[in-house]
Amino acid sequence: MFRIAIAIALTLAATLAHAEQIVPLTIGGTQVRIAMQDGYLRASEKAPALFATSVAALPPALRLVEAVLAESDIKRMLAGQGMALPYLQVQVVRDAEGIDFSLQDWRTLQPMMAKQMGATDLDAQTQALQSGMGERMGKASGGPVEVKFGEIGKPVVYSQAGDVIRFVMRLPINGTVHGQAVEMVLDCAGAALVLNGKLLVINTYLREDGQADASTEVRAFLDAAVTRAQALNAQAAPATPPKAG
Repeated sequence: MFRIAIAIALTLAATLAHAEQIVPLTIGGTQVRIAMQDGYLRASEKAPALFATSVAALPPALRLVEAVLAESDIKRMLAGQGMALPYLQVQVVRDAEGIDFSLQDWRTLQPMMAKQMGATDLDAQTQALQSGMGERMGKASGGPVEVKFGEIGKPVVYSQAGDVIRFVMRLPINGTVHGQAVEMVLDCAGAALVLNGKLLVINTYLREDGQADASTEVRAFLDAAVTRAQALNAQAAPATPPKAG
């Protein structure tokens, strides 16, 4: 019985060890690694048209480094259906991409950024953003796109623990994509953090199903992604030099 238990444990460990893929990303000449769950794909490689459209949706000040989504959702979208599982994006501020941040730099900046983030009126920003968004997304996707945001309000910063700013927001979206009407609400949970000296934002999204609140699920998806990314990019502390004499 003991041998059987050990065999089961080893099999489970082997399964878990292969339940993710490590994704290397280049930010300002530095490699940053994130983990991708089994069954998820890099949009830049496996869904380039979708990735290009996502790039076009961002304001010029931001760069989409990568988007990771479930293979099953890519198939759903090809059939004209909406996504059912959470997905994530890694974004950077272009002007900050070439700058290296020490842990002390980030700890000084973090409370100021969190305060500014919580005070940002996203309704005003999205109204300005959506005027050119549809045109950019239309060029990237090869067909007419019109996007309008509903009332968003301000991001809610819910944690600053562990050198990470975590926030949530709700994104009502409607419009048309290639003549097809689109109406949905995305729950977004995001994290601003420094990995390998690079300041980045990991945003995770999940489409609400009818009246269901998806914020709890998307926050759990974010927490798992952030925790794994921090572990993958952890730097070993330098050894203390021996004392002279």
